[in-house]
Amino acid sequence: MTKLNKPRKLVSIAIALGMVFTSLAIMPIAAEETIMNYSDISLSGGFQAGNFEEVWDITKSDLVLTFTVDLNGMVDDSGAHAWSEFGVRTVGYGNFNPTWEVEGAGVWLATDYDWSANTFDPDPLGIPTLDLDDKLILQKAGGCGEGDYNLPSIPPNPLANHAVWFDRDGVDQWQALNWGAIDNVTYNTGGTYDVIITLHSTSDTSGEAYMTINGRPQGFYVPNWHSGPADLMPAGMTFTGDMKQMQAFYGLYGDGAVHTVSFENIEIEGTLYVPSINEAKEYIGDNISHQGIVNGLIAKLNAAAKQFEKGEENTANNILMAFINEVEAQKGKKIPPDIADKLIRWAEAWIEYPELAI
Repeated sequence: MTKLNKPRKLVSIAIALGMVFTSLAIMPIAAEETIMNYSDISLSGGFQAGNFEEVWDITKSDLVLTFTVDLNGMVDDSGAHAWSEFGVRTVGYGNFNPTWEVEGAGVWLATDYDWSANTFDPDPLGIPTLDLDDKLILQKAGGCGEGDYNLPSIPPNPLANHAVWFDRDGVDQWQALNWGAIDNVTYNTGGTYDVIITLHSTSDTSGEAYMTINGRPQGFYVPNWHSGPADLMPAGMTFTGDMKQMQAFYGLYGDGAVHTVSFENIEIEGTLYVPSINEAKEYIGDNISHQGIVNGLIAKLNAAAKQFEKGEENTANNILMAFINEVEAQKGKKIPPDIADKLIRWAEAWIEYPELAI
């Protein structure tokens, strides 16, 4: 996805408000947390995948991914099948099944559907039935299924679940009385689902994930389905990866037909990763081609770092303000706008949180 210039996170220094961006918007919600809203993503194939540029640090705050997935473009003809994914993975991994059968790079929504040909066809006229259409699960390794859920404990029967399988059309009057059968939530979904994935870190390399579909937490019955709430609910899973270096990604893989999937109303709330000044210097050298600008910016960062090391935060902040002014002056000229926005956001964070600078 090509993104337009985006505004940056706001901190204590004065920045004008009220700007509207059609591709991406950003606003502050707390001292370190940020909400970012992205334009809709539509994938088609075959295979198509991508990721957003922003890097998130889940150790600083929970990360919440909110979006709607429209699966009406999935084809259920004989010999055709497709899967889609949306979630987070450690920087540097791929954008579909970041790992396969072994965890270690993040966690994501994986969608599937019943393998019966034409499973999406409407129920026979006048005879609605609770059938299996769409399946939505958390996944921390490609090829894995419901058995990977392990919060609050491993389900003894992963097939006895709630808010995992959904019916696109109606049910009869008796099925509608079953616990968990909710109109426009678990049935009559029309193939469109509102998803919220909440991620919490338990260390720098481990975390916990929970997901709601159409407002319903997922769950599992013990030992088998019975009328009433699921015994293990809300159900989630542990996952691993670099919790300080996570990017949101999306993907589609299918065969036997041209499939489509849309991710809409995408909002991500959390804390953006902020590098140290030394790491930022490397980024500047790698991403700005004008050597004079590179030398000037790095000199300012070196000077600011020395002041931080001496405990002279006011002096360091003044140097960083000069750094911001130089980047602003060269934005769209000798510094690409997206790189300029990132450098300014980092400098603002160092001013606000000096411990991040060195």
